[in-house]
Amino acid sequence: MKFQAEIGRSILSLVMIVGAAELTTGAVLDATPQTTNFIDTTTQPFVKLPPQDWHPQIIVRVHNYAHVDTGLLLSAEAIATSILREAKVDASWTYCPLTQEEGERYSRCPANLGTNAFVLNVLTPEMVAKIQTYPENLGSAPTPCNEDATSCPINVFYFRIVERAEQFGIRPGRLLGHVLAHEVGHLLGENHSPKGIMRGVWGRDDLKLMGFSILEFSTDQAKQLQASLLLRARQQELAQNSKLSAGR
Repeated sequence: MKFQAEIGRSILSLVMIVGAAELTTGAVLDATPQTTNFIDTTTQPFVKLPPQDWHPQIIVRVHNYAHVDTGLLLSAEAIATSILREAKVDASWTYCPLTQEEGERYSRCPANLGTNAFVLNVLTPEMVAKIQTYPENLGSAPTPCNEDATSCPINVFYFRIVERAEQFGIRPGRLLGHVLAHEVGHLLGENHSPKGIMRGVWGRDDLKLMGFSILEFSTDQAKQLQASLLLRARQQELAQNSKLSAGR
């Protein structure tokens, strides 16, 4: 399978920050490509959220090309689910078989689960070599995912995540879980932020926190995620109603 870099892709980078004085503008620019010129910054339509405690749901179809241990992947998904739940977004994960043997263990992966469904590709080093990335990049996703799209991809570079986790003494599953939540944020229209889960560069303090707790979306970011999912659901409902009307 061929994976190519796309215009509009926001990249998560992780660099080692030894001290505040060493976090220079030049170092950050080298490690994290600027997103202003690549991300569609068109103002999102205003969507009023329902008055009740509404928790939209996303479904992620998982393609484990790197054959990451199932237990570790489940642990990472649990971390990502917790982070998203704090933003009042529920997440479920469904595994897609890649071989006949896996097909005997996993149920058939649905091709279309709607506009609130995305795809997670856990890539091998060979696959990542075909994508234009910096060595610091841990994952990528389009920002934002088109409102009517049903399979926008999250690509994660697991072998790099393992290297960074070992470098900073944290469990790979915890780092992977944060990468997953970060990239979901991009799919739903969030750009990089100066703090929290949507930071473009995670420093030593962020990584220490990941070891025993979680980074979170800000209140405004959580509202954006919910608004984006509500808009996507309404767009899908309109499309379905249009098809029904056309078929009468």
